[in-house]
Amino acid sequence: MTFSLANADHTKQPNWHNRRLVLDHIRQRADLSRSDLVRLTGLSKATVSAIVAELIETGLVQETGNQNSAIGRPRISLSLVPDANFALGAELTTEECRVVLTNLHAEPVKRLARPIGTSDLSVAALLQILEECVTTVTADVDPARILALGVCVPGIVDSAAGIVTFSVILPWKNVALAQALRQRFVYPIAVFSRGNAATWGERWYGAGRDVDNLLYVRVGAGIVSGLVLHGQPYLGRNYGAGELGHMTVQPEGTLCRCGNRGCLATVATTDALLNRVRQLLRHDTSNALWTTMPHNFDHLTLTDVVSAAQDANPLAQQALAEIGRWLGVAVASAINLLNLEMVIVGGPLALAGDYLLAPLQNELAQRALPTHLANLPVTTSLLKEDAPAVGAASLVLHEFLSPHQQATKPALLHHRTTFVQ
Repeated sequence: MTFSLANADHTKQPNWHNRRLVLDHIRQRADLSRSDLVRLTGLSKATVSAIVAELIETGLVQETGNQNSAIGRPRISLSLVPDANFALGAELTTEECRVVLTNLHAEPVKRLARPIGTSDLSVAALLQILEECVTTVTADVDPARILALGVCVPGIVDSAAGIVTFSVILPWKNVALAQALRQRFVYPIAVFSRGNAATWGERWYGAGRDVDNLLYVRVGAGIVSGLVLHGQPYLGRNYGAGELGHMTVQPEGTLCRCGNRGCLATVATTDALLNRVRQLLRHDTSNALWTTMPHNFDHLTLTDVVSAAQDANPLAQQALAEIGRWLGVAVASAINLLNLEMVIVGGPLALAGDYLLAPLQNELAQRALPTHLANLPVTTSLLKEDAPAVGAASLVLHEFLSPHQQATKPALLHHRTTFVQ
């Protein structure tokens, strides 16, 4: 997924594509020489030498040593200078504002997670919190070294227009989020859905590296997902793909916030887990969880349940297994439909590990076609809770690092950038 800079068409600058092509190869492999770049890019030796010299002069690339060669002179290795520039990624929800500052490899060098702590979920209120978090994270960083800010939110986001079309979790509809962000920040801005940002963070820098067909599922207060098909993001019409949480698993089930009944989000979220544990505890007052917090179930947390499961508490393990099975019902349908290569589970509930994944995989064994399930790993996120924010940062990084212009082009609203074009 790449996206263009509004108000500054850098693609028309001389040698733009060639610079990006060379830089992208150096980013992906740290041991390339100039002769390797000539071979990989198809550019002339003179062109590669000139571009590498420019990248070294601007501080983006460095020579890291000699490669011994059987014949001829030693070949000098090149690598990206990770801290030459930075990107900001942010996740904004009803519960938390999470901001990461990443280097050019999308590795977080600073992070901050702040509870929202207010019932005011207006755009102005949440962006004020975001602004405070960004200010804290960037306090000792030269603003000129920050390339851009990517922000993701739960909901359907038209990234090309910078608009949050609809969110079940946030009370937002047709919100011009990129425009509102631009009024607060000096950095170029892009906005994404949380599911798509996390998916691409995992695809480029996490558990899904080099996997061309995958499903990412984030399970927490809600359920969001993202798809990579044939190495490309699948966003659907009007960017609405990936709403796995609103797949019906109980036709006559509980009313969901979306207005439907029996959505996966009614039976497989953090709240659904805690409610199920409370229900089970009322029928098992001898359970250790009951003795820990007798009758005071309002203070029960996901950490309590996961810790209890790890201590072999059968009630906690049962509740997590039920969540895993419900997830398996929905994910099996996605596997049967799309014939995926990998499923990645992230979000708070992924902290339960095998207490969630083992029942999920058992359900898949019952419901997914054997041909589709064979050699299909189901794993937890490597980026964990940082996945959406790191994904948002990685998406804006790729605007500056990748020469490829793909079908989907969310707009990066632009103020300025000192990054070499």
